[in-house]
Amino acid sequence: MNPQKAPDEARPAPPLLHRLGVWSATHAWRVVAVWLVVLVGAGLLVPRFTDSLTGSSLSITGSESARAEKLMKERFDSAITEDVVVVFDSATRSVKDPAFREAVERGISELRDQDGVASVEDPYAPDGEAQFSDDGRTALVLAGLTGDERDRQEVAPKLQEALDGTARGDIEVMLTGSSALNAAVVEQEDKDLARAESIGLPIALIVLLIAFGTLVAAGLPLILGVFALMTSFGALGALSYLTTFDTFVQAVVTMLGLALGIDYCLFMVTRQREELGSRRGRSIPEVVGATMATAGKAVLFSGFTVLVSVAGLLLVRAPVFRSMALGVMVAVAVMLAVAMTLLPAVLALLGTRINRFAVPGLRRAVQHPDPEHSVWARWTRLVLRRPVLVGGAATLVLLLAAAPVFGLKLGFDVGASAVADAPAGAGYNLVAKKFAPGTATPVQVVVTSPDGRLDNAGLKSIDRLSTLVKDNKQVDGVLSLTDALKEQTGATDQEALRTALADDKGELDRIVSSSGDATILTVFSKSAPDSDATIDLVHWIRDTAAPRAAGPESGIVVDTGGLTAQTIDVGAEINRGTPWVLTAILGMSFLLLLLAFRSLVLALSAIVMNLLSVGAAFGLLTWVFQDGAGEALLDFTSRGFIQAYLPILTFVVLFGLSMDYEVFLISRMKEEWDRTKDNTRAVTVGVVHTAKVITAAAAIMVVVFASFMITSVVEVKQMGFALAVAVLVDATLIRVVVVPAVMRLLGTANWWLPAWLDRALPRVQLTEGPSPAADDGTEDSDAGRDDPATARSTTSASSSD
Repeated sequence: MNPQKAPDEARPAPPLLHRLGVWSATHAWRVVAVWLVVLVGAGLLVPRFTDSLTGSSLSITGSESARAEKLMKERFDSAITEDVVVVFDSATRSVKDPAFREAVERGISELRDQDGVASVEDPYAPDGEAQFSDDGRTALVLAGLTGDERDRQEVAPKLQEALDGTARGDIEVMLTGSSALNAAVVEQEDKDLARAESIGLPIALIVLLIAFGTLVAAGLPLILGVFALMTSFGALGALSYLTTFDTFVQAVVTMLGLALGIDYCLFMVTRQREELGSRRGRSIPEVVGATMATAGKAVLFSGFTVLVSVAGLLLVRAPVFRSMALGVMVAVAVMLAVAMTLLPAVLALLGTRINRFAVPGLRRAVQHPDPEHSVWARWTRLVLRRPVLVGGAATLVLLLAAAPVFGLKLGFDVGASAVADAPAGAGYNLVAKKFAPGTATPVQVVVTSPDGRLDNAGLKSIDRLSTLVKDNKQVDGVLSLTDALKEQTGATDQEALRTALADDKGELDRIVSSSGDATILTVFSKSAPDSDATIDLVHWIRDTAAPRAAGPESGIVVDTGGLTAQTIDVGAEINRGTPWVLTAILGMSFLLLLLAFRSLVLALSAIVMNLLSVGAAFGLLTWVFQDGAGEALLDFTSRGFIQAYLPILTFVVLFGLSMDYEVFLISRMKEEWDRTKDNTRAVTVGVVHTAKVITAAAAIMVVVFASFMITSVVEVKQMGFALAVAVLVDATLIRVVVVPAVMRLLGTANWWLPAWLDRALPRVQLTEGPSPAADDGTEDSDAGRDDPATARSTTSASSSD
């Protein structure tokens, strides 16, 4: 007969997260010290991250526009990869005024001395009249920049600074073009983000005070949220030595970092206070361990679902998406590391002091929470009594909100409106007013001869292409090799090309390679680069003009690049990658939910609910920003489309965020179902015990996201709106109306899982058994007699006051 085991030997080992919580609590000061060192290191790297930000990269590996840029780098001695414009403007002086001309000459001289500038065209040179405005008060200087996108965006502000020193009197000097606009947008976003944070954080603190009722409990999530955000920026600063980050990454990481960091801490602080209220002699480390084994586990699972969702962006072969995916994934990983280690240590150091400094008027709710008789309990009972009526009405509202999404139109805004007061934006608008809007961002058509120097057939095809493009009603002008040859030699054959190259003094560097095997046609559109007209022009050049001019016998290859061509290629890649991203995210989310809830119906309904909330957000986004319903209120001018990369990015982020609330709500319901096998009771208890904390978490997210709607940059404004609306809809209509109504109608089918699948699936429980610290039948049973609502065979990952 085996000897009877000691009680400690018979007790199962506590869960891993429980042990991690106890260890962090026991070594609290050591953990805090390590994180303070990390914070100092991160603080030193934050400037590296912000200084290395670039405007939205629209380069797609293998695309036609990318090939065109690569050819410009490799085939041409000047290696010009972008044409920009310097605008000289005066309200009182004519371009013929000696002072005006002197300012232009100083600017040209300054440009030629700058690194990164390969060529400069003097408007006062012969045949430069087209660079003067009709009113005679504005002159344009065309300049060619070298390097990749990051190089050009770094040099643009330096060029503007150098040009500022050449201005005299009322003569303004403004550098504009794609890189100049991107650099200005980066600077503007920095200002806007600081302003948004200064508004959002104080309001978030007020929400937390209302939710917790004490200053210490309310301040902790806010402080740790900011701590995690700064650490995330530091981590991204270290990574910026290896890769570049889009300026939009800063906005997205700030929005999500603050919201998720505060939310994760909110859920765990709520659970910690609940555990403290019924600790029954347990030590503080054991209480922290219990918090980690429940709320901590749900936070970890929720964070993992966000990581999985955002990773779907890696399937899109565009730097802008991969940059955002990497940035957000790093930020979420840092949030989880803080929540899993630093937060337990701080909770242990605070102990019962977490309830200090109660807010007047909220002390009773803090000391005597009664969720079973709250307004949420009364509302939930109403929904469960009339599930068809209440749930149906909410669903109808969501479908009506989603209806405009079927008219969603995607496009690209170059950001000039956001930086209208900066030199790049003012110059861009002035060019659009006095010249052709496409002058500052021309279309670049690269023609190459794979067999060496261009022959007569190739030159003839180039001349034909140039003529076709010039005859297009959308084209304001074309700079072409054959036109230059006609001016110099009167012919466009091989001999004329040989003579021009031999006699050239650098005048042809920007349009023909030194070996004569490649040339660039610079096409100026009459419309802005992000307009439908210019997009149609590029499609026409690619699909009609180039094939017609460059037949098989010509021996030339045509690649069309420039900003407009890049936006077209990005749009095509988004269309290609979106189905793959959606399939991957929906599939992985379904599997994760199936593992967590062990129910086919719950996993499937969670996907449907998330799609419903995202659809409503997208519909309202379309109505407000595309149709212009919110122009006056939100201070913007509708362009008639939504920024092309926003829908897929927003979908990925929203889907991950929606999983947070789904996990916290359903895991609490599942706990009650496992205990009672009563579906109505499970739904009621789940909503009642999570509604307050989910509402508080959602309110914080809405505040943080909505604060970014004050920004000038339209895509940040659009994303802030979409995220705020989606979270608001998700936490109100979805979680406390549609979900309980549907679950009431489905009854016990909610919890169905085929036996064979139950055996095949690995066990990933978000609920835990009785606290490892509780003595068998003693403390737990006492707690149950005092408060039946807290006596559970399992403890919820999201239970709250």
